[in-house]
Amino acid sequence: MRIYRRELLRQFGTAAASSVLFPSLAESAFDRTESSPGPIRLNRNESAYGPCEKAKVAFHEAFTEANRYPGEDVGSLRAAVAAMHGVQPDNITLGCGSTEVLRMTAEACLAPGKNLVIASPTFDSIASAARLLGATVRNVPLTPDHAHNLNAMLAQIDRTTGLLYICNPNNPTGTLTAKPDLEAFIPKVPEGVSVLIDEAYHDYVEPTGAYSSYAEHAASDRRLIVTRTFSKVYGLAGLRVGYAVSSAETAGRLAVRRVAMDLNVVAARVALAALSDQAYVRKIAALNANDRQEFFNQANARMLRTLDSHSNFVLMHAGRSGKEVADMLRARGALVASGYPLFERHIRVSLGLPEEMQAFWHAWDASMPHHPM
Repeated sequence: MRIYRRELLRQFGTAAASSVLFPSLAESAFDRTESSPGPIRLNRNESAYGPCEKAKVAFHEAFTEANRYPGEDVGSLRAAVAAMHGVQPDNITLGCGSTEVLRMTAEACLAPGKNLVIASPTFDSIASAARLLGATVRNVPLTPDHAHNLNAMLAQIDRTTGLLYICNPNNPTGTLTAKPDLEAFIPKVPEGVSVLIDEAYHDYVEPTGAYSSYAEHAASDRRLIVTRTFSKVYGLAGLRVGYAVSSAETAGRLAVRRVAMDLNVVAARVALAALSDQAYVRKIAALNANDRQEFFNQANARMLRTLDSHSNFVLMHAGRSGKEVADMLRARGALVASGYPLFERHIRVSLGLPEEMQAFWHAWDASMPHHPM
């Protein structure tokens, strides 16, 4: 009889309860082999909880029209996104995930002889797009408290600069760049240089005076482009839906660089349904906050150092090469991310379901020496 991952994790929960009294039994229960149903995916910052029920219903209904090309469904989603942000549909550019929107922005702002100013480390998709265009990438290390070093980024701007990229909260650190710092920074950016603020993890940030979205400001500022995605809190990573909020003029420059019919019928309808259930978004954000605190608790109990994440992942000091630790965890069935500039001894752990996190910590305990760093 085939055992599926969820059932296996339930068995892990039983094994965990007896691990103190029967450590050898626990170790054998958590040593995953090639015959296991699949690894625990904690490496791509996906939502552990999936989409809301409205989105699931919309998926089944929309699939009956999968033989049709996208049409007014895309327009309806665009209008709904605009309404949520209090802007006009002309201020919204949809894309196949926010990754496509980043690529469109790079094409609109960069070319051979131009440069992109970006933090290090951060989400590097737009840097890859810039290099493909023949543009130069100027990396600026984060501040000691792991925020974007905005003054240093300003110092990198010259007449060849086309774009600045700010990921807030930042990936892979999960840290914030403070609202007052951004408020002082943006007016100093010269005309002709665009600023892209990637807010993929916006919904996970708990209310704080240190953070504010710039989505509503982007419609009236030609320099600003703010991107969001349905891949994270909405749980639709597999359907690939993202968007940008910008001035209508900038949106027009982005739109001409879209792949034709990049957003399919199913994705558009499901995203629209997901958008309509903001109560679910708040529920997932609250669950994520609890899961994140539990991760901190478990790390603290093991005297492990973590960065103060405001997202659905945590960057944790591994005590040795992060890549080596990731390989050891992979061998025990837990996938995590590693290999970040300036954080080579860290791993990034996406927050999974409680039973998945339990399995992760058992894999960690079986792989790593038990001593404070």
